[in-house]
Amino acid sequence: METRKIIFDTCGTITPVPRVHYINHPFQVPAGVTKVGLKFTFHKEKLAQYFISLHDPSGFRGNRMDPLQTGNVELELWVGQDESGEGGIAGEIIPGEWRAQIDIERTIETSDYHLVVYAEFGESKPAYHRAVHDRVVKSDQGWYKGELHCHSIESDGHYAVAMVLEEANRLGLDYLAMTDHFTVSQWRKMDSAPKYPMALLHSCEITSHQGHANLHGLKEWVDVYVDRAGWSMNQAADATHAQNGLFCVNHAYSGDLRWHDFSFDWHKADLIEIYHHLEGCNNGPMLSWWDHLLNEGYRIVGVGGTDSHDPYKGTHKLGQCYTWIYADELSEQGLISALKRGQVYVSKGPQLKFTASDDMHDSINMWETAQVGGGPVRFSVEAMADEPARLFIIKNGLIFDQVALENQPGTWAEYSFEDTPGERSFYRVELHTDTSSIGNPKYPGIFWRDYASVLALSNPIWVEVDINEG
Repeated sequence: METRKIIFDTCGTITPVPRVHYINHPFQVPAGVTKVGLKFTFHKEKLAQYFISLHDPSGFRGNRMDPLQTGNVELELWVGQDESGEGGIAGEIIPGEWRAQIDIERTIETSDYHLVVYAEFGESKPAYHRAVHDRVVKSDQGWYKGELHCHSIESDGHYAVAMVLEEANRLGLDYLAMTDHFTVSQWRKMDSAPKYPMALLHSCEITSHQGHANLHGLKEWVDVYVDRAGWSMNQAADATHAQNGLFCVNHAYSGDLRWHDFSFDWHKADLIEIYHHLEGCNNGPMLSWWDHLLNEGYRIVGVGGTDSHDPYKGTHKLGQCYTWIYADELSEQGLISALKRGQVYVSKGPQLKFTASDDMHDSINMWETAQVGGGPVRFSVEAMADEPARLFIIKNGLIFDQVALENQPGTWAEYSFEDTPGERSFYRVELHTDTSSIGNPKYPGIFWRDYASVLALSNPIWVEVDINEG
């Protein structure tokens, strides 16, 4: 028979000023406990986003959040030996000092809160331990499309993990990264879900007051709480790399959710979201920033994402922004390795091929380098789109050329060009809806190219120039 006991009960007040990132409440868990839970309540009128997390003596045990709820907000988080609530991570209940951490994401109002922690005593059960394994879905080399940014009810998504996976499979995705905020509680449900013909990436999202970042290809939780002394975004990136994972900077121009960690070492970024389906016009400066980083010599692969919170409808609907990856096999490690190689493009539907050749190489792919000594580099673009499309060629961040493709639905349109750069350069291509038919006749040379017209974005091909040759 299980018995429940309140082991901690406290109240407090959160104010906009002075700015506090975290409030920690330590408490003691006695021996013999089989379940620990908390209830965190506060009142919200306009903007008061507070999240709650649970930590045992050895580390993180889960997080709860509900940023859109107003009025009387209640967050409940609990963990047991072999079960847990949403956002929680099951496992051994270790006696000793635990803590509940309040994360003050942002607030413009003063809020009183109430935190209650309870423990249950009952029959001991074997503790859950995650077995790490990678499943090869397909052993074939080729292009695979999927989503690198989505959420479930384990954080602030609207649907359970199983329903998100079912819809991703119905949409024909080859892979999915479920990037729930803070927690990795979604992993257990992913691992135990039906084995769809789809690779699953073990990921989570850093949701800090300095910016957001997706961590992909993890084997265990990385400390995402970077808004404190002694642990930074740089260290979180290092911890990700120690697991052979990838660090992706998310929606860097997103208002209050923007990236503004000015101490971040951009050499530590493996990926960056160059198109985010919910960000609208913020995608314009994102592309410019990426071009700036590429010009500065940083090798950061551009990816995209829908950031789906509702897989079925609206702007959050799953499958509205794919990242296509050319991988040796369809598996988690195969995709992680392929993302590092950068033969990747972002698409809202069309398919895209971008290659080059020089005097020594017949086929140079995205993220590869042509070596030239005064001669030209020849580039080839193929695109398949269901609507009239205009191709923009970007050299070192500026438009090198643009042309309307003579494309037809279901067929590949081809275009070739060449250039003889005088210094180290990079080239990438963008496919946009062709707006020339609705352009301003007073200014016939203007062709619109913005976030609304984007259809597909390639990663770059690099060119190194040897001035001693040619």
